[in-house]
Amino acid sequence: MPLLSLHASHIDLWGSIMSNLLLSLPSSSTLFTRAAACALAFTPAMCVRTAFAAEDNGTICINEVRIDQPGADNDEYVELKGPPGASLDGLWFVVIGDGTAAQGSGVIEVFVNLAGKTIPSDGYLLIGESSMTAATPDIVTSLNFENGDNVTHMLLRGLTASNGADLDANDDCTLDQGAFIEIVDAVTIGTGATPPTAGAECSYATVVGPEKDAQAMHILRCRSGGWVRGSDAIVGGDDTPGAVNGCDASSSACQGDLNGDQVVDNADLGILLVKWEFPDPSADLDGSGVVDGPDLGIILSRWGRCPA
Repeated sequence: MPLLSLHASHIDLWGSIMSNLLLSLPSSSTLFTRAAACALAFTPAMCVRTAFAAEDNGTICINEVRIDQPGADNDEYVELKGPPGASLDGLWFVVIGDGTAAQGSGVIEVFVNLAGKTIPSDGYLLIGESSMTAATPDIVTSLNFENGDNVTHMLLRGLTASNGADLDANDDCTLDQGAFIEIVDAVTIGTGATPPTAGAECSYATVVGPEKDAQAMHILRCRSGGWVRGSDAIVGGDDTPGAVNGCDASSSACQGDLNGDQVVDNADLGILLVKWEFPDPSADLDGSGVVDGPDLGIILSRWGRCPA
């Protein structure tokens, strides 16, 4: 739908929203503006990581994870995506799972300090084990990802705890304050058991799966920002470690649907404003390298329910 053919109700909507938000955007976006946009987007988890993120880090996110595979687990990995050259100082990649019976939920099972690392020139940083054959990791370390329980993969800023620490001492499925500054990004690969039961435990983020009572071995994030289950098998599957995900490389029938709810609306506008002037591929709809006016125009032009 051409931009100029927007219905009058759309114009009224944009007038009320943009008069309070967009016109107040300074040439260099501020944390206050992003926090205001969070209220519009109703996406608190994403807003937490963006509103408090250091401006020079841009938006760093978890983009693809494999925790299991048929046969030997040689190719477990996690892929981070962000602006090329962005510093990862102050960030830790951790996996939160279950510890001893006394600890219960919320225990750090995997702990990778990213100090001194940067996002490579292609925009993807791959963390894997020395046994990995699907690609060459940028960081080689022991992962030994757990499967069979709810496991939450997280990027944390300012972590002061160590591997094996319990970040949910009372097992209320909410991480305790004080052990880290902020959650930069997080996703739970779920079994469906939450709150915890014997042999299972809490989820601490958006849950992907299970499907047909089976936990996902592989998950990937699409351009919309939504997570999807990938293939179990690596050979002939849809893994793209260290490269653009297949759902990003294909054309979208619903460009502008940033939260994946099949409607382009004020929630997507809020997400766009949170990412304003960031080099964030998930909202850089025209591929210019920055989220700006033309991306806003695309959202306006696609306003409404996505094509069936």
